[in-house]
Amino acid sequence: MLSRIEDHLAIFEKRLYELEIKLADQNSQLEDVARMGLMITSILDLESVLAAVMEMAIRTVGGEVGCIVLQENGQLSTRVSWGVDRETLAVVRMEGDVDVVNWVMQSGEIAVINEMPSLGDEHVKIDSILAAPLISRDMTIGALVVVNKDSESGFAEEDKLRVEMLVRFAAVAIENANLMKSKLRSQKMEQELELARTVQQALLPDSTATFEGAIIEAKYVPAGHVGGDYFDIIRLSDHEFVVIVGDVSNKGVPAALMMAAVRSVFRMEAGKNLQMDLMVTDLNTFLCDQVLRSKNMFLSLAYCYFNLNFMTCTYVNAGHLPPIHFQKTSKEVIEWRTGGVVLGQFPGYEYQCETIPLEQGDKVLFYTDGVSESENAAGELYGRARLREFVETNAALSPSQLTERLLKEVDDFRVVDPNVQIDDTTVLVVEIR
Repeated sequence: MLSRIEDHLAIFEKRLYELEIKLADQNSQLEDVARMGLMITSILDLESVLAAVMEMAIRTVGGEVGCIVLQENGQLSTRVSWGVDRETLAVVRMEGDVDVVNWVMQSGEIAVINEMPSLGDEHVKIDSILAAPLISRDMTIGALVVVNKDSESGFAEEDKLRVEMLVRFAAVAIENANLMKSKLRSQKMEQELELARTVQQALLPDSTATFEGAIIEAKYVPAGHVGGDYFDIIRLSDHEFVVIVGDVSNKGVPAALMMAAVRSVFRMEAGKNLQMDLMVTDLNTFLCDQVLRSKNMFLSLAYCYFNLNFMTCTYVNAGHLPPIHFQKTSKEVIEWRTGGVVLGQFPGYEYQCETIPLEQGDKVLFYTDGVSESENAAGELYGRARLREFVETNAALSPSQLTERLLKEVDDFRVVDPNVQIDDTTVLVVEIR
């Protein structure tokens, strides 16, 4: 009797020892998984993260092949394929006739399959599967699948625990890598926008220009890094110059590139004694045929040639807000409207020009919709009527004072709302002296 009890105790001790060894082994393996998890969460390149996770998963559970599937742009795609891919696994069906990858992603549970039905000779040999969802912030972003355990017993409960821990680290690592990729993309875009802004600023003339009989003051305030407004002052002689103020319907880099193209054309053609109406007509044809390919993108522009020997200005207004001319002698305010439609949308359109007499003391105000379309808290626009009144009231000011006071008045009028995009603002004043 005593001998039998001793035998049972020996068996019990042996079993306890085996369990202790197994528990220690499992703890060691889980610690290894934890260390691997800390390592992969420090990797910030998505491709490197996925490759490391796949290698760790196969090595940790003793698998043969595997794959990682991610949800991207509303679709599942195989991002890592080591001997197997999602299309291969589609033949393995779960409850509800759902393939194994979709099943683990929909259920949020780990699937362990150690008894596989025959899939036929045309399919890859699959003996066992361990598939786990990749879940980040309560959102399933993909699945990790390991195929064919290297032992005949199949995947065990401890394999499931190891993979469960690993995919938690993997989901965090994938999210970190995606955030870093997004941050780098954003930084690159910021750098490109900053470069475009630098180029655009370099293309703009000095804000102040003086001629024999005239002085010009301009202020340009872009809404973002790169704006759609454009102005230019082209000196032809001490008493001849061209003023251009324009606005592209879009903003950002496309608008800046459009303005660069227009600037190049005008810089080449200005001063060649060409008929202004024909020059703008040709520019419109060029934009329609070669540059503006979008129906939502167009250009408004006022092109004005000042000749102070003859005290005249010949202009074409191509769909732009009409410049405001204050005549000092008569105290009248007139708007320069002659020209035609916006540029870049109507091929074959023929523009018109008009010549306006000038007198000493006259002022001409050019502006863009960042002035006239500024909106206050009541939803009212600043408008051209209010702008005309401003010019009449402040006509005695110098061009510098006039531009500064107008921008301040518009800024005070405009409602400050962080959710409302403020438009680019350009103000340019020509005074005849």
